[in-house]
Amino acid sequence: MMKDIVEYLYKIPRFARTGGLEATRERLRLLGSPEKSFHYIHVAGTNGKGSVCAYMESCLRNLGFKTGLFTSPHLVRINERIRINHQEISDEDFCEAFYKVKHLVDVQKEQGIPHPTFFEFIYLMAMTAFQKAGIEYGVIETGLGGRMDLTNAVERPDITVITSIGLDHTAILGDTIEKIAGEKAGIIKAGVPLVYLDTKEEASSVIRAKAWEVYPEEAVSVSSGAARGRIFSVKSAYMENIDVEPGKIAFSLDCPYFKKYDIILNTSGIYQVENAGLAVTAMEALKPSLMGTRSEADFRESIQRGISSMVWPGRMEAVGEDIYVDGAHNDDGIQELVRSVNGIFQEKDIYLVFAVAEDKDYDRMIQDLCGLNGLKGVIVTEIDNGRRRDFHEVMQHFSENWHGMVRGTYNVNEAIVLGREWKGKDAVLICTGSLYLVGHVKAILGGI
Repeated sequence: MMKDIVEYLYKIPRFARTGGLEATRERLRLLGSPEKSFHYIHVAGTNGKGSVCAYMESCLRNLGFKTGLFTSPHLVRINERIRINHQEISDEDFCEAFYKVKHLVDVQKEQGIPHPTFFEFIYLMAMTAFQKAGIEYGVIETGLGGRMDLTNAVERPDITVITSIGLDHTAILGDTIEKIAGEKAGIIKAGVPLVYLDTKEEASSVIRAKAWEVYPEEAVSVSSGAARGRIFSVKSAYMENIDVEPGKIAFSLDCPYFKKYDIILNTSGIYQVENAGLAVTAMEALKPSLMGTRSEADFRESIQRGISSMVWPGRMEAVGEDIYVDGAHNDDGIQELVRSVNGIFQEKDIYLVFAVAEDKDYDRMIQDLCGLNGLKGVIVTEIDNGRRRDFHEVMQHFSENWHGMVRGTYNVNEAIVLGREWKGKDAVLICTGSLYLVGHVKAILGGI
């Protein structure tokens, strides 16, 4: 049964005209408005939004709330997209949610209403599953963009969070940071607290302008950095005393909104510092509704424990001895990966397994990867789906930017075998360029 359902879902078009947000709102209404049965936390951005969602979910769970987490894509199993109290939804509950949505879709089909896209179908399933499970807080990651993303059908979330903005999906969202930021800022709603990463002025200026448009009486809190309103900008300068070592990062979050936090991350990815900072700030912004009878000390301890215990798959994740997978799949993500690897493995030789989707602008990605300090060899392969980019073409670009050893194979298994041979006992193997590649590598190595 589960196999047939997954096959059905994978055959649904990713992009189609389905009526947009109004059609999604109507489907939600016909399903009993499940999105209104819990506190809705909405997260958009180019990079880091999955990690920020996971950090917040972990904090909420450590505060004692029953949680739901909706993210995409999945790495190995489709169930990963829908989690309840951190656990992937069971096959039984997945099937039940599927048939509830499928019944509605079949009824609407007879009325001439278009079939929802793959993403909307899974989103509707998640909302119904969350309602059935009786979650208290749902953390929802946008799919593509924000303004017209189907997760934006919600009328009034409890908080909106915007993570790092970069150039990705430019054919759909726009070819500049400003245009993309405008799409992401579409999740901002009047009277709803906003937390955003304030590291690129070209993106921040657009987000601020949208905030002024939505609630101009609170605009002063955006520009001044004061915590007088519902808008919280998170700057790189707030992250202090950053100490990085393999598998662990310690830092202090010192900003104008609340007392300083000393935080430990269970990761090697330096980019997670900003993501954790966003999550902690969001929890502080929600604190009036989260505190209950807790003391301030208990609240802060729960937040610190939630952050330090979170491990998000596919982000500088160790899947073997000195073997890491990272789902960086655009230029900003690759730059952060390079920064992490150069900072952590200063005395190590580095080997890469790289694959990229055909719709990605990978020239800058390759240029950045060729700047890895200890780079000794690259193996180019292909992701195992219809969006694959021919490895011969990608190899050529590596050879034009770097004069070291470059090999290629269409088979990911062969790429991993060769990469482990090259790595030997003392070097580091990094697999990156696509979350689909990460999923394949995790499936091969068993995630250990």
